[in-house]
Order: sequence, then structure tokens, then C-alpha cells
Amino acid sequence: MHEKLGLVLEGGGMRGAYTSGVLGAFMDENIKFPYVIGVSAGANNGANFVAEQRERNKKVFVDYVSHKDYSGFRHFIKGKSYFNMEFLFDTLPNQLIPFDYETFFDSPTIFKVCVTDVETGCPKYFEKSQSKAYGKEFMNKILRASSSLPIISPPVEINGKLYFDGGITDSIPIEKSIEDGNPYNVVVLTRNRDYIKKEQKLGIYSKHYLKKYPKIMKAIENRHIKYNITLETIDKLEREGYIFVFRPIASLMVDRLEKDTSKLNSLYNQGYTETLEKMDDYKKWLENISED
Repeated sequence: MHEKLGLVLEGGGMRGAYTSGVLGAFMDENIKFPYVIGVSAGANNGANFVAEQRERNKKVFVDYVSHKDYSGFRHFIKGKSYFNMEFLFDTLPNQLIPFDYETFFDSPTIFKVCVTDVETGCPKYFEKSQSKAYGKEFMNKILRASSSLPIISPPVEINGKLYFDGGITDSIPIEKSIEDGNPYNVVVLTRNRDYIKKEQKLGIYSKHYLKKYPKIMKAIENRHIKYNITLETIDKLEREGYIFVFRPIASLMVDRLEKDTSKLNSLYNQGYTETLEKMDDYKKWLENISED
């Protein structure tokens, strides 16, 4: 394991099933990282990876999606969130699919979660070792905040401040990993290579909702610009040998709010299979950077 190697995990809602497959392949190959940073679904996948829970990602992103308490507009009416956040970040990790908090917090891996500060409209990064005092609240506060998209979820309060999904301001936190001392990075994306993010058009309801969060509205308006610049940076660093990218090769058939278990299972298997197919290339890349 290269001591200055980061693992960067993009979000993407239910497209996170692809990342679950990638990380499943990593675990089967006994691949670990000294540093992991994730956003939204990527952060949730990353937490299970650090906790060394091989099957938990698939259960969360595939097996339990059809559960009546998982998501749906009835939850939006009742709890102001399309995804049932209490179910996802309390019932699942603390009752139905227990999260291994002890292994997670005891792991030597640096783990960071990106969220967006409502007041500043800037990204903030919570680090595992600094968040140990939260205990089980780490899941129901920090990971929940990183997955709380404006409009379909309310912000989450942490220490008196409100936070939304980290993907609004730093969808692929490669720059943060480099800034933290990792010149080499493995990046797991949840979009195909030819993807270009378009400007998000906000409707009347969305604009009305976001009036009370002006910095968040501005960040959403500019999100596509930063995202596409980040993709250009990743492509450049990949050509230069500083980054190894795992991304969907076959066309994606899953959207952010997908509820079709068969589609999600196929995406999970796609992530797993495509990762194993690139494993020899990855190990050669790892050997090359280990010589530096």
C-alpha cells in the first residue's frame, strides 16, 4: 500500500451501486488505502469499506431498496425528504444491517466526508478521527448530511450549523486529497467517460425553496462548471500517471433515484466485473508509482 495514495469516491445517489461493486472487488483483492475521501453515496460506500464490511454496501444500495421505508414521495410529504433518512441512517445501520462502528473508528485509514456549509456555500470535510465523539451519530449526522440534497431533503444540523450534500460544491474531491498530501489517487466515478454535466435548471418551486439558502442556490447554479473542470483535471492527471480511474464502461441504465432492484443489482455486478477486468492494469500502475 503506497503511503501517499488516496481513494476518491464520487456520489451520485443510487448510481452508488456501481461504487459498491468496485469496492467489493477491492476487498476481494485485499486492496486497502491509507486515505479515503467520499461524497454522498461515495462517503457511505467508503465508510463500509473502511469498516471492512464486505456485504454491507450491496445490502444498502441494492437489497433493501425495495423496502417500503427506503424512499418514495410519501416520505417527502411526511418527513420532507424523498429518501427516508431515519430509515437509512438510523434503522439500517443500528438495527437491520448493523454498521461496525468499532472497526471503523479503530481503522488507521484516514477517512473524510465532504458536506456543504449552508451559510458559506463552501465544502467542509469531516474527518473520522476528529468525529469519534459522535459515535453512532456519525452515521445519522455527518453521513446523512453528505447525502442530503437540497429540495428533496432538509439540511442537517451539526454543532449548530446546517449542512447539505457535499456534491453541491465538491462532487469529486480530488483536489482535497492532493492538498492533504496524496500525489497519487484512485478515483471511482459513477458516470461514463463521455459525460458532461449540464447546467441545472431550477423551477419555480426550487427557486422558492432555495431563497432561504442563497449561497446554496449560487453553488447549484455553478455546480456544472466546477464539475466539468474537475473532470478535465482528472483526465490530465490520468494521462500523466498520477491517477487511476474506475468508471462505468458499459452505458448506465440507472438514475439518481432508481428503485428497480434488478437494475441496481446489474449495476453492482457491472462495477465488480469491470474492476476485476482492470485489476492487472491497476496493479501495474501501483508498481510504477511505488518505484517513485
